[in-house]
Amino acid sequence: MSRRRYYYRLINAMMVVCALLIIGAHIANAYLLHFPILDAFCSRAIGTLLCIIVVWLTMIAIINRGIIAWIRNTIIRNSVEDNLISIGAYRIIENKVFVVVPPIRVRDGIIKIKIKNLKIRKTVEQYLDSFNTALPQRFVVEEYFFSKDGNHLIIRYEDMKYYEAEIYCLEDYLKTISTCSLMELYIDRKHIINLEEYPHLLISGSSGSGKTVLTNQLIIQAIAKEFEVVICDIKRTYGLYKPFAEYVYDKTDILDMLRSVEEEMYTRMQELENALASNPTVTAVDIGLNPKLIVIEEYISLINSVDKKDKDEIERIVKNLSVLARQSGIHLILVMQSAGTENINSTTRSNLTKILLGKAQSNILTATFGTGIHIPYSDVMYNRGEGLIQLDKVSILRVPLVKDIYNLNEVIGAVRKD
Repeated sequence: MSRRRYYYRLINAMMVVCALLIIGAHIANAYLLHFPILDAFCSRAIGTLLCIIVVWLTMIAIINRGIIAWIRNTIIRNSVEDNLISIGAYRIIENKVFVVVPPIRVRDGIIKIKIKNLKIRKTVEQYLDSFNTALPQRFVVEEYFFSKDGNHLIIRYEDMKYYEAEIYCLEDYLKTISTCSLMELYIDRKHIINLEEYPHLLISGSSGSGKTVLTNQLIIQAIAKEFEVVICDIKRTYGLYKPFAEYVYDKTDILDMLRSVEEEMYTRMQELENALASNPTVTAVDIGLNPKLIVIEEYISLINSVDKKDKDEIERIVKNLSVLARQSGIHLILVMQSAGTENINSTTRSNLTKILLGKAQSNILTATFGTGIHIPYSDVMYNRGEGLIQLDKVSILRVPLVKDIYNLNEVIGAVRKD
């Protein structure tokens, strides 16, 4: 047991004992002793004890910004202390029944553990990964790291109870994404992807996980920003976008479209040659070419539905685009159920920013994000539209809900008219 919890329980026990003694004395005096002075003492003692409790609770509420927040922070602090004790990150005081753990502060989704003892620091460094699951299941550890001065371990966490999805009507959604730059895609309030840094996406998850919901929104953003949009849709899921995109669903037409996109990529690269000679970071957008978004729905089903020759051709083109297309302003979104290396070329996969929606077993998490990657608490039950995204780190995302997506023609038309 930690020193803090020991004294906390001791004080609570003393207050309970005092309350019981005062109440017992008051009852005994009322029925047996009948001493007026004892009755007055008990009344004042009860009043004093109640005042102490009220002042204590008020101070707790002020310091922790509410009693509920204090209870939540106490639960978190207790869990972190238990983890520190379990890994041996504490000091023992002779002849004491408690141990001394580093001071812990919990506030606004951040836990700060002050560590100045070198022995404790080495222990924490050795068992650093244990903090990934140090909190109760409701709280998800997003990342942990040592502060610049090395004196604090910082843990950022998310309380899933209060992590609610954004809900928009289509018009408000378009206003929200209008705050992003041309090359930024809005995933949720915490994740805005810059296509110049993360040019291609891989969206995976089981049926009903929300892949189509997210893909719909990314297509809407591209249309609203007047990207050139190509949708290869073997499932015929995105017919809503036919007025705004090059839309193909036949296997032969999809292959022809991908060949055309690859050819356009090389054409754009030729147009970039002169600009690249003076600036190696210039892109097609910088010289006035429209960005282009290529969406391939159910990529695995597509390549498995064609003969070997066409399959090899599709995989070659997609691999080529994933490696070379960023500078030419062409960006891929592959949508599939499982993103393991057995389903997609490893080079292609390595060039895609991974998004995994819905609940996934540990083998799926490893297949998607690889080994040696910190993944937020894997036992969280993700609902439809919830999951993980890998940017500079793997973190939790929650896809917004756009209620009236089928008003796209009317709303986009009004926006472009204005």
